[in-house]
Amino acid sequence: MVAAKWLGTLQAKRPLSVTTLTRTATWLLVVLLAWILGRLVWSIAQPATAPSPWQVKTVSVSTANRSGFQVSDVLGMNLFGRYQQNTPVVKKEPVKQDAPVTRLNLTLVGVVASSSPQTSLAVITNRGKQNTYGLNEAIEGTRATLQAVYVDRVIIRNSGRDETLMLDGVKFSKEQPRQVPVKPASKSSSPSSELGKIKQEILEKPQTLFSYIRLSQVKRDGKLVGYRVNPGKERALFDAVGLKANDLAVNLNGNDLTDPAVMAKLWTELSQATDFTLTVEREGQLHDIYIELR
Repeated sequence: MVAAKWLGTLQAKRPLSVTTLTRTATWLLVVLLAWILGRLVWSIAQPATAPSPWQVKTVSVSTANRSGFQVSDVLGMNLFGRYQQNTPVVKKEPVKQDAPVTRLNLTLVGVVASSSPQTSLAVITNRGKQNTYGLNEAIEGTRATLQAVYVDRVIIRNSGRDETLMLDGVKFSKEQPRQVPVKPASKSSSPSSELGKIKQEILEKPQTLFSYIRLSQVKRDGKLVGYRVNPGKERALFDAVGLKANDLAVNLNGNDLTDPAVMAKLWTELSQATDFTLTVEREGQLHDIYIELR
């Protein structure tokens, strides 16, 4: 009887519908989303913890020299050398006049030999580039320095060894090099003073340059190919700058001398020039001759 009653009760109960389950799940999701949203809002609105104010830390400096460093130790190192009151004077080695011929590929194209060594000059070409050097000056492109200038040769010092460089066209001989005779100053002026007068004259009248360096036209098949160069009334400037007779000038201060109309333009430029660069053709090679008037 009891069992029959329990069975009847079960039959009287209705199963949960789908609508009820959906409504219940929806409310649970709403509650969960509300809780998550509340946490997010609170995390944003919650004030951040204020950083602690910066405080200067007291550092104790010990005046004790723990490493044992002393100023005298540095002074004892003699970083800049040791002063010696009676330092022996290093004597300059004399120039060897009978030095062997140099093996350097240099060409001595001109010299200004003087009884005063400091005014002597040598015009040397190295790899097609020509420069004028004074005593003790290093020859460009080498480690050699000019030591002495004579009429027919110069002595260069290459890696501590004296070597002879003969004037182009002059054969080497073991004879003593030809010296410039010393003349009284009252009777004749030195080459340097003579050269200085010539330069001053050209500065005042630039056109006089062509009275010391003669230019004559050279044509081939009716076409101008340059100007033949020869010394003028005095050879001092001609020889000093390293020019050689019959050099063929093809360019002057960047002006093409093979252009017949360029000479008229040069007269205007020469009136303001204080130096000249003359490019000449010699034995099939071009050489730049620099003429400085100051």
